[in-house]
Amino acid sequence: MILILGCNSVDVIEIRDNHKSTETCISLLSEFLSTFDIIKDVVTSENIFNPDKLTVLPIGAELVYLDTTFFDGDGMDVLIRFGDLGISPHGLLCKDNKYRSGGILLSLDQDYLLDNSTLKISLSIDEPFYSGDGKQMTKLTGGLKFQRIETDRIKVKCNEFKLVNSEADILMSADLDIIEVKSNTLDELDDHICVGGDIELQSGSESATFTITSPLLKQTDYDCLRFISNGQIQVDKSSTISDIIVDFDPHQDLGCDRLITITTNGKRVFTHY
Repeated sequence: MILILGCNSVDVIEIRDNHKSTETCISLLSEFLSTFDIIKDVVTSENIFNPDKLTVLPIGAELVYLDTTFFDGDGMDVLIRFGDLGISPHGLLCKDNKYRSGGILLSLDQDYLLDNSTLKISLSIDEPFYSGDGKQMTKLTGGLKFQRIETDRIKVKCNEFKLVNSEADILMSADLDIIEVKSNTLDELDDHICVGGDIELQSGSESATFTITSPLLKQTDYDCLRFISNGQIQVDKSSTISDIIVDFDPHQDLGCDRLITITTNGKRVFTHY
């Protein structure tokens, strides 16, 4: 497929097969980040005790409270169950227009909004968690650690986190900073998060480093929540010495879509992840 966008024929070229691995990795990164949307929805101090006020979880998702108090010294544990994959479209349709199935175990040592709170996420192979568009579903397994460093800043770390779908089988290690930005209006849907940091990806004998050079922005309204609206990533692959930059907002309009550009050694292609 060829996309012709803009008037400058010098910096826009046809999509070639060697960009496929970058597109696939970006798609998996998007699924990884969208898991934070569900987690944040559940673990705010208000919602964890009031499941009727959850905003992203769909009807049919089950919250299983395995440990309901912080006062016993070992934290609070909540299991989110989305059910089986089932037939296509697979999983349950969430309010951010993503489909999910399987389970997520949340272990929280204290109120999530308090500084120094630690949230551990377990995605078990015994009850695999899937996320996707209902047709292409990505299985995510492994552990994540969220630590609130400041009121609006969260540190996220994972090691050998596994993402698998029909196109890829990847191990991910990440060291990320998430900044929660509150709007100046009463409408919480104007809030957004910014993500920075580094991500290491391994697939077979090939590896890649994703360095976020401009923070990735995710808006919180339902139409945009599943997309990365802005930001840039520098990609360093073991298989090439090329200079690769991914731009999530090529038209500088904060578009709620999957349009990106991949610029390799100064030559730019428009594509979708």
